[in-house]
Amino acid sequence: MATHRAVAITTVGTLEIIYLPTPSPGPDEVLVHVHYAVVKSTDGYQLDKGYALSAHDFPRVIGFASAGFVKAVGANVKDLKEGDRVATYNIPESKNKAAQEYTVVPRFFVAKVPESVPLHEAASIPDNYITAMYAVFGGPGLALPVPSFLVSPSAVPNRPAIDLSAPVLVYGAGSSSGQFFVQALRIAGFTDIFAVASGHHHEFLRSLGATQCFDYRSPDVESQIRSAVASTTHGRLSVALDPIATRRSLSLLSEVLASPATLPRARLAVLLPFKDGDAVTNEPDSAIHLTAPPWLEEVFSGKNVEVIPIATFRVGEDAFSRENILSVILPRLLERGMIRANPVRLIREGSLLERVNAGLDLFRNNKVSGEKVVVDMHV
Repeated sequence: MATHRAVAITTVGTLEIIYLPTPSPGPDEVLVHVHYAVVKSTDGYQLDKGYALSAHDFPRVIGFASAGFVKAVGANVKDLKEGDRVATYNIPESKNKAAQEYTVVPRFFVAKVPESVPLHEAASIPDNYITAMYAVFGGPGLALPVPSFLVSPSAVPNRPAIDLSAPVLVYGAGSSSGQFFVQALRIAGFTDIFAVASGHHHEFLRSLGATQCFDYRSPDVESQIRSAVASTTHGRLSVALDPIATRRSLSLLSEVLASPATLPRARLAVLLPFKDGDAVTNEPDSAIHLTAPPWLEEVFSGKNVEVIPIATFRVGEDAFSRENILSVILPRLLERGMIRANPVRLIREGSLLERVNAGLDLFRNNKVSGEKVVVDMHV
């Protein structure tokens, strides 16, 4: 039986190169020869803390997104063929993960990539893109109306209309996921998008669709946001998204979203996991939470805010998201130039294991800001 190399967590704290049987795709699957794989903070959480893993999950191949070429397709896959350039979202099992020479992926987690998009950039798109689109359009998320140009009219869920001129806000908009949250809101049709991010991201965020930007480091950032919201004709925020999900970010959002109980509740989509600390990669001695932490109720008590946790690994459970976001909508957006990849930090030096460890160290040391860490799988 043919085998291939994979980068896997063999025990908590140990990352190794292992060899796995190369699978044949099932009827609705695609076998992809991986050329580029993304590593992210969640991979570090799983390696260092065993986040969302149990004893039977080891060895666990890492990587949540990849790009490469179709090697083989299952019997029911009629719209892809060997040699097609593709980007993939890589969950839930080790056979589906990104940091290996060959990965087998459900067809609905594969997007065809036009020649105009370099593959290392394409690899940076799927996981944050699908998270943002799932948060904005998915049923378990904000469930906003879906523009009919994205999919065929029969596939568009019937959703209540929303005032797209009302201001919306993304905290952590400069992060790799936050950049796609801004783009997803623009695609939804919002015309007044507030972005909270470090100042050096502001120009880029405006190019993605942000209309007003705020530096989270400013001591009076809360009052700046309040003033900007008050100056709009709506006078309040009713929708916000937080891909950072630290106690600090959520405390600020609870204040700027707060409204009297006589008004409809503001809705806040929060990307899991929740973090006790103040940094996106979290302090080593601080906990991360897949469910609501003990302090969350206190932070939002009396604020009239609905907190909506976004668990991207559950995207396959939502029919619209599963069937459309990656396989149908992303190729259309790429062809039209309506979605932009994150800036990429491409790692090519050293052995494959050294490359992956170098990428994970960037997150451990808070050395990643608004970039996607992509590992060249060719060694």
